[in-house]
Amino acid sequence: MISRIRRNGSAPSLAALMLAALLLAACASQEAPPANETTDQPPPSAEDTMADAPRVFFVNVEDGGEYPTEQEIIFGVENFDIVPVEDPMVVRPGEGHYHLAVDVPCAPAGQTIVQGTPSYIHFGDGSDRITMQFDAGEHSLCLQVADGEHRVIDGPEHSNLTREIRITVVE
Repeated sequence: MISRIRRNGSAPSLAALMLAALLLAACASQEAPPANETTDQPPPSAEDTMADAPRVFFVNVEDGGEYPTEQEIIFGVENFDIVPVEDPMVVRPGEGHYHLAVDVPCAPAGQTIVQGTPSYIHFGDGSDRITMQFDAGEHSLCLQVADGEHRVIDGPEHSNLTREIRITVVE
């Protein structure tokens, strides 16, 4: 109706003006509740809050699983960006790279994992997998995310960005 009014250049009809007034009145009656007043929306649940939390995990091996002596290990992450280490090193919130500790404890939060440290494998190129040769027996694997300076992520995210499992390797 409005496009027809504009096309022929005539004045708006009484019906169009009444419709506009009704729409404005309806919008005005739908005010937001005051800040101190409750709404029908429940507060976010712990699951909702955790859904946005960063998390690291093993994609294709699980805690307690049995695997052959040669095994590809694939890592995954949610709500965090895996990026290659830059030269010079740069630390940005929400970014980092993987480290894998084999048969040694996880590094504490905030500790720098020095390249060349035995039993800690760096993935500073941003890769998310490795094929490994294991001896038969039990092995521990600790996947951790570190920042651009190889420091294990600290703070509330630490427990979600460190994942330790035990696997059994069979011949």
